[in-house]
Amino acid sequence: MRKKTKLLLEENNRAEEVLSAEGQELLTDIVVYLRGSRVSTWEQEQVRRDIMQMLRDAEARGERAESVIGPDTKEFCDNILAELPPMPRWESLLCTLRDGLLATAILAAIWLGFGVLEGLLGAGSWPALTLTIGQLISGAGILLTACGVVYWICRRPFSIEQKKGPWVVLFLVLFAVLCAGIFLRQPVAVLPVPAAVATVVGLFAVYKLMDLRLD
Repeated sequence: MRKKTKLLLEENNRAEEVLSAEGQELLTDIVVYLRGSRVSTWEQEQVRRDIMQMLRDAEARGERAESVIGPDTKEFCDNILAELPPMPRWESLLCTLRDGLLATAILAAIWLGFGVLEGLLGAGSWPALTLTIGQLISGAGILLTACGVVYWICRRPFSIEQKKGPWVVLFLVLFAVLCAGIFLRQPVAVLPVPAAVATVVGLFAVYKLMDLRLD
């Protein structure tokens, strides 16, 4: 993220520590809900700072959070978001791509690590690494499952039903894609280790370049 956004984020993280446990829990739910919106992180952190000040002032007066937030926290957040300019669609898509690149780089690094480990143990296709169709399906499934979990959490932080979310279904989906990674062994590509390392580094480098210019 941009430097000014990162500095504000760090400042808010430090300032949040002075809130009571109840205030911190409420603020966390609010921030989670804001993260699921199309408002930029810079705008979100400014809202977070303002709400944090409101909660601090209420606690100093010995009042509960409801005195400044109101009885319906979701409605309070929706009213704030309605006043903020949403990110342009193209920027929102770039942010999604950026986050996807980081997740892909992490999964690729894990695949690379296991491939090197197999080579050291005398298994696999060392000194090259084999990418299978099962690994591709497994990676895509993990990314989609993670996106689904994040979406579910961000849209329902104030709902007591969140703890009863579709976790069993998500677990079954994750189990299925992991099984695909284990049993579908048809090779898609065979990469020399230097090429695999360069791919992981390249994905992370593109992510960092995008991260410096977004949000």
